[in-house]
Amino acid sequence: MKGIIGVIPARYHSERLPGKVLQKIGNITILESVYNHARNAKTLEKVLIATDSEIIATHAKSFGAEVVFTSSNCTCGTDRVAEVAEKIPGKIFVNIQADEPLVPDEAIDKPVEEMLNDKKIVCSTPVTRIKSEEDLYNPNITKVVMDRYGFALFFSASLIPCPRAYFLKKQPFFGKLEFFKHIGVYAFRKNFLLKFKTLPSGPLEKFEQLEQLRILENGYRIKVVIISRDSISVDTLEDIRKLKVLGHG
Repeated sequence: MKGIIGVIPARYHSERLPGKVLQKIGNITILESVYNHARNAKTLEKVLIATDSEIIATHAKSFGAEVVFTSSNCTCGTDRVAEVAEKIPGKIFVNIQADEPLVPDEAIDKPVEEMLNDKKIVCSTPVTRIKSEEDLYNPNITKVVMDRYGFALFFSASLIPCPRAYFLKKQPFFGKLEFFKHIGVYAFRKNFLLKFKTLPSGPLEKFEQLEQLRILENGYRIKVVIISRDSISVDTLEDIRKLKVLGHG
């Protein structure tokens, strides 16, 4: 759709796995896989890759991606996407994280559709139900809780909500409560995205190292959409091995 731009912010120096977006999943890199999946989304006019790395830029151009160079001073992916929004026209910019090689198209389309249907929403993001108890305790999986209107209350690497009543009685709780996993896609209206870059980082964002908490800490709202398909974020070499076990490499 005209004016809706997908941006994949990609850096080379990842803390946990440097150069991880250039790691291969099968015959292609994680970055190329993210790009290919993003291009399947129906709502995007085009997909760009934003980076400050010549290595990543050269690789992205090798598979036909359009690259926008951004500052090396960006503190998070959304800051990088905001720099793109300063340079090119668009109404809605979608931040598609570069470590989600199997990102489903509904993770992009549904947040965008939510914003098209409600002009008051400034940011929307997808979640999916957590299907294994192991994922509840995995700090690399971000959990989210929402209010009754579908707006995010909090994001955390920890187990939220805490099933305290079940813990106290030492009873099993998985399957009796719903838990939700955040998927690394954010749709922003351009004016709010540019405002995001000026917002101060609060203690929760710094403590959890989750950029979306900057929005909540500054009093803004994030609309959450529930999707059916999961997405695997690559943070470690073990995550790559899991993808291969699942037949993706």
